[in-house]
Amino acid sequence: MTRFLSSIWGDPECGRFNQDTERLFAYHHATKHTYHSVRANARHLDWHNQPDSFRSYEGATTLELSREPGFPNAGTFAVMAALAEAARPPGEIESENREELELDRIFLSRLLWHSMSVSAWKKVSGSGARYSLRVNPSSGNLHPTETYLALRSFEDMEDGLYHYRADRHAIEIRSRGAWTRQLASALEIPRASESQLIVGLTSIFWREAWKYGERAYRYCCHDLGHAMMSVLLAARAVGLHGSAVAHFSDLRLARVMGLDESDEAPMMFLVFFSRKNAGEPADAALDPAAGIPNELSAHEVRYELLLRIHASTVLQDPPGPPPHAVADQVDQKLPGGGATLPDPQRDAPLGATVWKRRSALDFDARTPPMSREEFQQLLDFATRDWRADWRGNFRSEFTRHERGADFVTLYLYVHRVRDFEPGVYRWDRANRKLEQLHRGDVQRVAAFLSLEQALAGNSCFSVSMIAALGEAARVFGNRAYRYVYFEAGAIGQRFYLGAEALGWNATGIGAFYDDDVHRYLGFLEEGADSVGASVREAEKAALVMLGSPASRAAAQIQDSTELAPVISESGEEHPANPERLEEKKAAAPREDPRKLSHQVIYHFALGRAVPDPRLEA
Repeated sequence: MTRFLSSIWGDPECGRFNQDTERLFAYHHATKHTYHSVRANARHLDWHNQPDSFRSYEGATTLELSREPGFPNAGTFAVMAALAEAARPPGEIESENREELELDRIFLSRLLWHSMSVSAWKKVSGSGARYSLRVNPSSGNLHPTETYLALRSFEDMEDGLYHYRADRHAIEIRSRGAWTRQLASALEIPRASESQLIVGLTSIFWREAWKYGERAYRYCCHDLGHAMMSVLLAARAVGLHGSAVAHFSDLRLARVMGLDESDEAPMMFLVFFSRKNAGEPADAALDPAAGIPNELSAHEVRYELLLRIHASTVLQDPPGPPPHAVADQVDQKLPGGGATLPDPQRDAPLGATVWKRRSALDFDARTPPMSREEFQQLLDFATRDWRADWRGNFRSEFTRHERGADFVTLYLYVHRVRDFEPGVYRWDRANRKLEQLHRGDVQRVAAFLSLEQALAGNSCFSVSMIAALGEAARVFGNRAYRYVYFEAGAIGQRFYLGAEALGWNATGIGAFYDDDVHRYLGFLEEGADSVGASVREAEKAALVMLGSPASRAAAQIQDSTELAPVISESGEEHPANPERLEEKKAAAPREDPRKLSHQVIYHFALGRAVPDPRLEA
């Protein structure tokens, strides 16, 4: 099988493009969806060539892990708070102060069972085929993320590098030796050699590109963010506090892990420290890598834009410390958040919650509204702080521990939330409050913007995650593209778990009409064809039709010549008639959609899911 990813490392220009941020914006623009592009570029999937969603290493020693190994009783929101504040949620997390945390195979089983394992199976109607779901979500359920673990001083386990096999809930020994020391050196974080556990997360781009083509790099990155937050939360619940490290020399880490000729790209490392003294790190030599990776499909299709954007985000060796993103200087509209809302009145154990989590196929618009308290609780905890080197709050030799910088802000389409008028809101992370930008029923426009998917309008509320791409690229170069998506995935994972803990459901939406979102939210001028007009044209073609009678009535009675309101960045609402549009054109220069400093990178929706008949009991 051809592994196109490995060609990046042989390119003499590798690592030299990070500061050429024109590449970032060019890729993002080229992979935008429009009403016409999704019809002109319809994809026909080669089902016989679908990549295997499970990686294994033939010939490697496999160690089975205990299934249903038990888990602390810590609450979902309590663990989110602990991750943000270095506090201890109730339950067994308190054992870390008593030095009772045993790092052994049971610990690993608990961690992986509740963060990366297979949680359910679905049947394909009429064919009898089955496919798996996992406790962490993935675009198209394709799961591009692979998990590696460097262990030191675990009870009854050899020090070494292991690979997690989700299909068997087992670990494969890739190499014995002092791998925490090896990774700490390669990451240029000497103190990490004292860690007893470092988790490496890689991406197999081909798994997503098989279905989503060039746009797949976006999905791989926010899937990585979901997986990262899934592991961080599970680890925090069982007693370890971790930090994310993503600013490293890609070629060096690929070579160290034996991935430089593979179809996997190292994307992130999670460093965990135990309070138990494990002694001095061993200086044992590393064994040669064991096992041959399985071929995922008969042949891999080359997607040039995807390979180019990944190559553009690669850092040279040595990369040096990450630039320091200061939270208060990222963007006045994207505050980092210091204030918090009152402690949650409701919670549910994290262990049970992660196993119930599913991605909703649609929502039931007939259910009672979500309460105001639940709505605000979800927003508060989904956007709390967490440690990562690019966020400027990773405790190490070259940064201070402080509040992390955020590059993503949330715009919300509120449909059914008690004591909230329907309309569009912006979440003010610093003050933990919502700013209303527009009043009115936005079910139909939310559905249209989310690639005409009714679930975005049938939900209680849906979300546009807007990234400060311009500022992030100024600080980190093209590498910022990974970081903003990691942040979006981290927010999304907490939305998923928070919704489940409160008895609701959620789904991530990676496909949307990018520039229509920008126009509707005021980042781009409307132009002659407004978003409102596009919604109505789509409804006439029966492409957008929500289930609620109110929505159907609105579609029938609205004057087709009326244009929807334009919402400016300041939140001011203007009637979008042709005369007003001409005034706006004359008053301000038109933005170039290819170089917008703020761009949508992820959509989300939360509500009450309709039953999925494909789930096995």
